[in-house]
Amino acid sequence: MIHAIIGDIVSISETVVVLRCNDIEYSLNVSAQTASRLSQLTGDDRLGLRLLTTLIHREDSMTLFGFFDEAEREAFKQLQTVSGIGAKQALRILSGISVKHLAEALDSGNVKLLATIPGVGPKTSQKMILALRNVLVLDDETAPAPSSSKKIALREWGDILNALVDMGYDRRKVEEIVEKLVTEKQEELVGLSHHETEEFIFRSAIIALG
Repeated sequence: MIHAIIGDIVSISETVVVLRCNDIEYSLNVSAQTASRLSQLTGDDRLGLRLLTTLIHREDSMTLFGFFDEAEREAFKQLQTVSGIGAKQALRILSGISVKHLAEALDSGNVKLLATIPGVGPKTSQKMILALRNVLVLDDETAPAPSSSKKIALREWGDILNALVDMGYDRRKVEEIVEKLVTEKQEELVGLSHHETEEFIFRSAIIALG
């Protein structure tokens, strides 16, 4: 399972983003919404970018899908539980409407709005509402991408961040806690080796995350 890819943006089209990770370039199918948000990134924000992923393996192909945040990836997965909607159509739906507005339309039973999404008619809209009403749980999808200065500061603690995320903690929360610990515990970190500092921050972060 490829949970996420961290790399530098090579190119962006309306449906595909290419990320370079070390000596490998990955092509990820993305929604127009994600492509648009990534296109707005400039300078260092285009480096060390983390995209959540879903790998779909068929007999004749392996396709990697990329997502700006967990809300979009969850919506992608949930849409495929609706009869007649596959991965490609799920991505087209997410290209035509934001996750926030999709959830609102589903919960309110807004067939008219859903039917305006390219590739979705009234019948599919009704099936989506029946299957997904009150199912999508949103994170803050409008949260901005980390600033370049914050990314650079956190990059030093990448091993800790990844370890905590692998343990099941939310990455945004982990980044907030680690950044806070590094700032507030400076006096206690004085004189410690890098390894000792990592152990201290790791233990403290687990306590703070509960």
